Amino acid sequence: MIKYKLKCKSSYCLNEKEFDGWFQNIEAFEKQKNQGLINCPICGSDKVLKSLATPNVKTSKIKNTEDIRDKINTTAPTEDNLLINKNSKNISTILRTIKKEIEKNSTFVGDKFVSQVKSMRDGKIKEKPIHGHGTNKEIQELRNEGIDVVNVPWISDDH
Repeated sequence: MIKYKLKCKSSYCLNEKEFDGWFQNIEAFEKQKNQGLINCPICGSDKVLKSLATPNVKTSKIKNTEDIRDKINTTAPTEDNLLINKNSKNISTILRTIKKEIEKNSTFVGDKFVSQVKSMRDGKIKEKPIHGHGTNKEIQELRNEGIDVVNVPWISDDH
């Protein structure tokens, strides 16, 4: 796995800090980026760029097999070095929980999301909780019109 520093370049997040993204390889990153699957965790924008990074190569200073045995015994998995995996699982669990709550408490309207939101605002249809899809431009237009819209990363269900 390769860890990249990512930064959102949307006008909403321009001064926010970088965040990490883990990818199998550069091709996986590029494929997901081209498919619009990499979004900012703060605003949901797909204007995410990969920062320049240098490889982090650790060289071994172990000279003989006795040193290797000692090194192996002292670097067993601990609570601290497993924290990254625990946090990843926690984030996935939280996102799946949010997704289930949204699905349970709102109606999926698909690509009609933006038009439905505007119709509710204009009083043409009854207000109700909905979720669906909109382009980044459409979502930004809703925000500019004063409509509170939240992008939630939609991850696959845990099977």
